[in-house]
Amino acid sequence: MKIVTSSLCKQGGREYNQDYLDMAVADDGACLVVCDGLGSYYGSEVASKTCANKVVENYKQIKELDPERAVKPEFVQSYIQSAHYCVTDEKEKNPKIKSSCTTVACVVTDFKSTVMSHIGDTRIYFFKNKKLHYQTKDHSLAQIAVEMGQVSLRDIRTHKDQNKLTRVLGSDYYIPPDCDVYNTPLAVGDAFIICTDGFWEYVYEEEMEEDLASSATPEEVISRLEARLLERVTKYNDNYTAIVALVTE
Repeated sequence: MKIVTSSLCKQGGREYNQDYLDMAVADDGACLVVCDGLGSYYGSEVASKTCANKVVENYKQIKELDPERAVKPEFVQSYIQSAHYCVTDEKEKNPKIKSSCTTVACVVTDFKSTVMSHIGDTRIYFFKNKKLHYQTKDHSLAQIAVEMGQVSLRDIRTHKDQNKLTRVLGSDYYIPPDCDVYNTPLAVGDAFIICTDGFWEYVYEEEMEEDLASSATPEEVISRLEARLLERVTKYNDNYTAIVALVTE
């Protein structure tokens, strides 16, 4: 069993790209990370890159020492907390980016156990038998409106507070990620899609299921999903980033 991936990270209609992704994929497991620097804060591309790179670096270091520990929830949480401190250190070195911050979504698995952690509105989708099995809940005012029954989860995309986040990485105070653990071994056909809001805003969950079912490779999946996105975007659409990961023989 192994994980095969395809990814994209594009500027969209913005002047520059503040999204970033990184990953480490091997025959015995993977660490997949997607970050979205907050566009309204100068230098957030530094925050997103620093965060993604540090999470993967931490994972590799622990995995080399003890592969079993590398997928334990407390260690995955420590990768992200360490990334937070790296971002804040960068901000102290460079006052010009003192307001920069980022979201982060991270999947770490050794096939026997899978940990999914996130801060912000970059999402993790987990599919079994080509059907959505799990998705993260955004840390946003729009998600709160969903929890209060004021708007449906599907309509969160057009909610006036969709981009107002309640939790980010790199801010003056640190709130740990939400962390979910899937202790059942992964199976062939399982899949993950990790993506920023600039991606999921234009692609619906049932379309993800459809494209997973009709595609043989992660490259096909991501190509079909991007085609849907490009049909719907406006001229000044956000940066958009996604990793598609499939579990195969």
